[in-house]
Amino acid sequence: MKIAFAADHGGFGLKEEVKQYCLTKGYEVEDFGCYSNESVDYPDYAIPAAQAITSGKADVGIFICGTGIGMSIAANKQPGIRAALVHDVFSAKATKEHNDSNVLCMGARVIGSGLALSIVDTWLGAEFSGGRHVRRIEKLEPAKTAGVEAAPNMVDLTRQADDVLMETFEKGYLHEGDLLVIGCSTSEVRGKRIGSDSNAETAAAVFAGLNNAAERLKIHLAFQCCEHLNRAVVVSRSMMEQYRLQQVSVVPAPHAGGAMATHAYRKLPEAVVVSSLEHQARGGLDIGNTLIGMHLKWVAVPLRLTHRYIGSALVQAAYTRPPLIGGKRAVYSVDQEQEANRGV
Repeated sequence: MKIAFAADHGGFGLKEEVKQYCLTKGYEVEDFGCYSNESVDYPDYAIPAAQAITSGKADVGIFICGTGIGMSIAANKQPGIRAALVHDVFSAKATKEHNDSNVLCMGARVIGSGLALSIVDTWLGAEFSGGRHVRRIEKLEPAKTAGVEAAPNMVDLTRQADDVLMETFEKGYLHEGDLLVIGCSTSEVRGKRIGSDSNAETAAAVFAGLNNAAERLKIHLAFQCCEHLNRAVVVSRSMMEQYRLQQVSVVPAPHAGGAMATHAYRKLPEAVVVSSLEHQARGGLDIGNTLIGMHLKWVAVPLRLTHRYIGSALVQAAYTRPPLIGGKRAVYSVDQEQEANRGV
């Protein structure tokens, strides 16, 4: 996770302390200033840092001034920013869980460094609850409050999909050459009920991000069709032959297969549709509650991602591991075996 830091002269000292603390915790940081106690104007630092978050160059921000008020006002002027002014641990947890806040603002003249670090720990460790809170956050967007449906930004969808797959690979014990299954509801990505708003442009944007990441990682993707095609899967012919899968005679369409499977069928090299992956997928991404478990190897293990949404769709990721067998004497790693031998 990359954190954008910003402060004015009143928050400079606390910013430096919090920044160093975050570095020791393993976070990546970018400091947008200020860089001394000399008097400055807080918007000059809050706005560039906020724009780094909305552009995807940073994941979240921690902004500090004397009271935190100026920084929070400046940050919240930027579309897509949800800055929360927090001076207690309870609010730090609540604003992430309920408001999906992406900027934490604090006042260096209001709280001390000990409490500030506790707030930072709580806020960075909390996760958005989703559910009913998604609807409420959407109403904060200008197009929503005006009663106009806001179309998702296709560039953002591509970036989000790329980020999700990269994080899944890094956290999911995956390797070059692995096969991942993708289930994606473009309706859910667009903020609608699954199956109600299938969209080709959205599918193309998400596919581009997933495919870009897969090419860099040298992994293979399979795209699940909807239930109207019995959750059959689109793969390349080479993957079908490598995994000895059963081809079926059907061409995915937006309302019988889904927009994502339709797009994948057009884009994958020598694409074919197979009846299933026969439990051979090493991992998977479920984008919008599409149910991909039938294609995964045993045993499937859920992954908790930092990047949890593509558009409005909740992303659920999984990797797989071999089943653990044996009784109380069984060992599951070389280290365990060496420890057991030393104890004999």
